[in-house]
Amino acid sequence: MGIFQKLFGGGNQGAAGKMGELLEMLTSDLHLDATQIAGVKNAVQAFREKRKAIKAAGGDRSQIQQAKQEMKDQFIGLLNDQQKQAFTANLAKYDGILFGEQ
Repeated sequence: MGIFQKLFGGGNQGAAGKMGELLEMLTSDLHLDATQIAGVKNAVQAFREKRKAIKAAGGDRSQIQQAKQEMKDQFIGLLNDQQKQAFTANLAKYDGILFGEQ
């Protein structure tokens, strides 16, 4: 089990496991440095909190989709040009990890 899976609850079928799997894949695919990893963790945490608040307030799916897009934008803002290209090329794979079973 990788360090990111341990940090995010590795191997779980829930959101924590998915986030850990995503972070490990992003780190591997994009060769993220420590600062970028911290930024990804912050973006994921902000998304989780916002999604929870939206659901608690009775918000709809479009608001959650908007929060998801904000998280992607934060990810992209952390990346250099080469990493952005790789992220965009693999976006469907990353979405499948996080949102494939919603």
